[in-house]
Amino acid sequence: MANIIPPLKSLRVFEQAAYFGNIVKAAESLNISPSAVSHQIAGLESLLDKKLFYRTGRGIKLTGIGQQYLDAISGALHTLGAATNDIIERQEQETLRIHTAPTFGLLYLLPRLEKFKKQYPEYQINIDCSYENIQFNLSQTDVDIRYGSFSWKGLSAIPIKNEYAIVLAHPDFLKKNQINEPIDLLKCDLIASQCMLMQWQQWFAYHNVQIENLSYAFSFDRSYMSFEAAKQNLGVIVESSLLAQPFIQSGELIPVFGSNYMIPIDAHYIVFPHTHKKYAKVQHFINWLEEELHNSR
Repeated sequence: MANIIPPLKSLRVFEQAAYFGNIVKAAESLNISPSAVSHQIAGLESLLDKKLFYRTGRGIKLTGIGQQYLDAISGALHTLGAATNDIIERQEQETLRIHTAPTFGLLYLLPRLEKFKKQYPEYQINIDCSYENIQFNLSQTDVDIRYGSFSWKGLSAIPIKNEYAIVLAHPDFLKKNQINEPIDLLKCDLIASQCMLMQWQQWFAYHNVQIENLSYAFSFDRSYMSFEAAKQNLGVIVESSLLAQPFIQSGELIPVFGSNYMIPIDAHYIVFPHTHKKYAKVQHFINWLEEELHNSR
């Protein structure tokens, strides 16, 4: 004979009625009518063919068999509720773990995370930043935004397109320094970004400017510090057009030359293990980021 399982609603009503010892209070706690409570109890008693309550002057009270039944099912109801809450919390708190190059994380990703969160509120976002290429097999990282030349075997890598090396300066710097062509930069304070793929020597060589000894007013190992230095009118930088967007849009930095002096670079990649393609959260992030990159060209 198969086990007989009463309707969950009837069990919930029975539990609340036993707790309050009152039909009206049980109805209020469940947001249903007192007659509905009486109906559910009557249905459960009919199914069990046992009397579960008897009436008192102040309400209702469990019979002996009713107390035994309550003791037997209370643990199961608690387990069911806990399991349901656990699943709900897991769905709400599923973590998307992103590792990113620091400047990309600070200047490009962080200002746009609110958009991603609104589109995918079910994810908790964890972001780690460093220039190191993390080992996916030794971490819980889902996707990595890497900076540098592509040389990662066994991983899927999507290049971020339409990124250029661009020369930038504060508007006041350009008012004080007349710069019409690349060779004029040799008379200016240059700021070096040590991590930038396109260094000043390469930029000058690309534009056929011969140099022997090149000196810098400032040199930084983080691009965001180079941006800040240029923003404070300390010199000229050659940096990523992608990362420069917020400074250009705000007018804090402006391109020194026209677009014909911009040099295309493949600097950033979206990297992840092949097996991560099957994860919905990874696909959601990649699709969203690619759309953002397309819209911010």
